[in-house]
Order: sequence, then C-alpha cells, then structure tokens
Amino acid sequence: MTRGDGVGIEIADTIVRGVRLRHDIEGRLSAAAEYPVNLADDNATLDALVLLRAELGEPDEPARIATFPSDAMMQRVDITGRSGPELNELRSRLDRRHDINSTVVADDGPRRWLLLIRWDAHAVRRIEDLAERAGFVDVTVEPTPMSIARVTGHDATHVRRLVAQNDAHHAVVSHRLPVAALSTVATGRPQPDVDISTVDVPLAYFDDFMNDAALAEVMDRVDERTQGKEVEDETVNVARPPVLDLVGVPYPVYPEHDLRAAQRQVAALGAAVGAAGLAGPLRPVDMIISGIAVDDQFDRPWAIEEMSTLPDARPDSPTGSLKRVTRRFRPRRHRR
Repeated sequence: MTRGDGVGIEIADTIVRGVRLRHDIEGRLSAAAEYPVNLADDNATLDALVLLRAELGEPDEPARIATFPSDAMMQRVDITGRSGPELNELRSRLDRRHDINSTVVADDGPRRWLLLIRWDAHAVRRIEDLAERAGFVDVTVEPTPMSIARVTGHDATHVRRLVAQNDAHHAVVSHRLPVAALSTVATGRPQPDVDISTVDVPLAYFDDFMNDAALAEVMDRVDERTQGKEVEDETVNVARPPVLDLVGVPYPVYPEHDLRAAQRQVAALGAAVGAAGLAGPLRPVDMIISGIAVDDQFDRPWAIEEMSTLPDARPDSPTGSLKRVTRRFRPRRHRR
C-alpha cells in the first residue's frame, strides 16, 4: 500500500459512483465508474458494488465511502483543550439527548472541532459490510460533505451537492472542513451537479449547538445569501464547471456526460483523497451503536418481592449425608 493510492465511493438510494487514484499516474485519476443501485435491497447493492470494483480494476487499496441520507444532519462544536474523558462524556450526552451517535475529531490550526453526525448508524454499518463483501479493502464510511470539502479549495464557503433526482444536500465549509450540513431541495436542476461558492459566510452563526429547526433556518439563510450573490456577481457563476483541487493537483475539466466529470465524481474524489492518505491522518467516524440485548434489558416491568419470615423447614430425616456415608463402614451385629 502506497500513499497516494486509494478508492473513493459515493453511494445514495439510486446511484453508486466510484474512482480510483494512483500516485504514479498524471492527474492521480486511474479509473471512474457509475452504476444504478437500489440501496434498500442488499443483493442489488452488493451486485452494484461488485460491478463497480470490477470496473475500477479490482483495486486492493483502502476504500472510503461517502454517503449522506436525506434525514442526516451535521454540525460542529468546539472541543479545544478538552480531555479524553470529557469527550467521552460529551458523546454520551449527545447520544442520550439528541440521538447523535456519530462523531469525528478534526483539527483546524490551534482549534479542535468535534463534528456531530446524526444518521442511521446501523444502515451505515450495513453499507460498510456490503462493500467489504464486494471485495473492497479497509472500508470506512464518512459523510459526503466531509469528502467534498477536501477537494473544494481553501476559499470555498458553501457547497450544494445534487446527487440524483430528489436527492440533494448543502454544507457550509471552512478551511476544507465541514461546519454544518443538511438536506435541501434543488427543483428544476439537472443531476448530478455541484455548486461551489466563495461568498463570505459568517461562521459565528454556528458557534453554538442548534436543534434541527434552528439549524435549518440558519442554513436556509446562508443558501439565500449565496444564491443572491451568485445572481448579482458575474465572478461567481454556477453554470461554469466546478474547479477541484486534489491536494495540490488541479483536477482536469471533463464534459458533463463524461464519467470522470467533476459534477459526477466530486464526492468520490474527496473520499478517495482521504483513503489515499493525502489529507492528513485518517480519522474514522466514531459510532455509538447499542446492542439489541442492551436496549431490551430494561423494557420489562420489575418489582421487589419480600421474602418469607418463616424459619426454614427441617428435612424429614435428621440423618445427614455424612452420617449416611460413614454408616456403611460400621460393623453390623449379626443375629444368632
């Protein structure tokens, strides 16, 4: 395994896309592929992943999957200076109170952030298992906004990803790290596509933890701000092809119908950059998944029953077990 070699996969309800990066190829891109999928069917998903791996040349490099379901949520909190036990307590509290069972620690200069992710952790583990059954190696799963943020450039502030029909999400990013992300609506837009904006976004909006309603309101406000600026300013034009940066290597511009186009493979490219070790240390998503037995152990009613105050009943025979054994070895009197 060589640094710079990795596989990136983007998977959604109806589509799976993948790329393979190699360190010894100009431009890093070795292969790209795309297949329809029915994510609700394990057999169909497994077949699509097997075809994808074959089309990518049956790679044995680490693979990373990017996914972001329609009901997923992502935001960050500052954990600079917090110890390990304090982080564990924070994770447990978020899981109990807000059903946030996945987190990622990310460093940004002198500050350290905890990226909070709410999604179906069991479904994410299922996707990971299916990818390993398909033959992919060292599979990890992360949110799609985290993958896209790696290849958008340092000046990107807002990203809108159109994955497929009726499947889109947007995210606020800073220094190639996601700040917050939610699903969105992109009616009338062709898919797949990606919008990368550099409009100034006040990050003070996201200093405190927000509930779903407050976060959606702030994200809609940011979306309106970026779209309004894109209409007024000709320098920010959503019609032009997105410019991606594979950690110092500019990604070539391909036609929209090409499987290698940035509009199609932006999430898979970001995931591959992470799998190849080109974007700092590999930090997997920490998930808190409770077992079924743990969940059910307190679901039944219980009570404390008072024990009887009567003395213990004596055995019918006063002869103990020791006496019964030794009595066999005593000489017996014979009657004459």
